[in-house]
Amino acid sequence: MSLIQSRSAPVLVCLNLQRAYIDPADPCFAPRADTALIHAGACLAWARRQDLSVWHIHTSGDGPRFAPIPGFEPNPSEPVLRKRASSLFDSTDLARARPPLRYAIVLGFTAARDCLASAVDAERSGAQLVFVSDAIASSALTHHTPELVDSVLTALLGEWAVMVTTAELLRREPRLVPEFGGELEHH
Repeated sequence: MSLIQSRSAPVLVCLNLQRAYIDPADPCFAPRADTALIHAGACLAWARRQDLSVWHIHTSGDGPRFAPIPGFEPNPSEPVLRKRASSLFDSTDLARARPPLRYAIVLGFTAARDCLASAVDAERSGAQLVFVSDAIASSALTHHTPELVDSVLTALLGEWAVMVTTAELLRREPRLVPEFGGELEHH
């Protein structure tokens, strides 16, 4: 598998776009998944039209709950990287990428664990992440509404990464996304 990354363009990371997050009977179910997937689909289509590298990073596991969400299956040129823990940086394949991951636009599940862990690890490694706030969602947290959970987590992610909406992302040229000094502001 070849992990090709342009030095000037970001990689679109589709994080955990797996069936467990859309199944209401699954403990990983993200109540706002439907809304997040509408935006994730727009971002994925944009990245493919721009010929950006797209990497699908999935939590390792067997069975149908770990399969890609219908409509979000990787194209043949898009690698699927497996991770064992929360952070996207926990993928052995990602750790071997050359050049190392420097800039990424991230969407997917879940903000409460995987996105937050990835944001902290990115800061430690020197990678710059842009999270698409309306294209991420979290699994339910007891005693809190899904809207509150996602709102608070979006604010927390903004402490370590740049936050944009789908509309903001789609208005930009992909080569400008990594330029964080003024082109994209923390929300």
